[in-house]
Amino acid sequence: MKRFLEWFLVLDRRIIYTLVALAVIVPLLFPLNLRIYPTPEVESVHESLNELPAGSPVLVSVDFDPAALPELYPMLISMLRQSFQQKLKVFITCLWPNGVNLAPMAIDQVITDMKKLDPEFDVVDGEDYVYLGYQPGTVLVMLKMAQDIRKAFPKDVAKRETSTLPIFEDTWKLSQMKYMVMIEAGDTGDYWIVYGTTPNKVPVGAGVTGVMAPQYFPWLQAKQVDGIIAGLKGAAEWEVLLGYAGSATKSMDPQSIVHALIFLAIILANIFAFWLAAIKRKEERS
Repeated sequence: MKRFLEWFLVLDRRIIYTLVALAVIVPLLFPLNLRIYPTPEVESVHESLNELPAGSPVLVSVDFDPAALPELYPMLISMLRQSFQQKLKVFITCLWPNGVNLAPMAIDQVITDMKKLDPEFDVVDGEDYVYLGYQPGTVLVMLKMAQDIRKAFPKDVAKRETSTLPIFEDTWKLSQMKYMVMIEAGDTGDYWIVYGTTPNKVPVGAGVTGVMAPQYFPWLQAKQVDGIIAGLKGAAEWEVLLGYAGSATKSMDPQSIVHALIFLAIILANIFAFWLAAIKRKEERS
């Protein structure tokens, strides 16, 4: 037994990597369909959007780059999917230069997927949604948007004058937005809350990476954020509420199994370490 305990406590890392790889690959090939329970923080964002009447203007800020894509991109998909289903007017911005190409990719994916479900589905660029693209300045952009979004973004990514787009006919400043979802991989969300949504009284939900989620709960408790979608699990919860299995939902089985494997390894390593120490003490006494 002593030899086994010593072997386990210095286990070859290649064995650990193999077990982790199997824990990821096997659930992807043979899904377990583990149940996902939406949390109140995610339900709040979903319900806030769900309660808006058709034609309501909503804002989504794509403030992340490809490094955070696995966690945050599914949130962007869900935001667009729910907004298009409810026929909301979607205004999309980007304050991260490295993330400027993610929104068009998500728009194309959502439109393609929804047309497969309903061949008559249609949204018009510039009328039902607009992607304003990237502008440098962060806080200055937000302050300009409070005065006139068309001045903060004189042209959209298609180089069209925003003042000529039908979507701006009844909505041209930040305070007219009925809801906002900020999808964040950095501190831009803090600026949105301080300089954008709070002074302009725009209700906002925060989609953030898993490691960032704890720092947003004070905003939630202060009612400056009305919901939090935290990491891949939060994205999966949003998909469940929308009734479809996207990339986040499909990733939950591998993530859960890997977490269980790591947890089991930590428990066993501690038990075996105490066990081995007890054996050595007994040998010393004898």
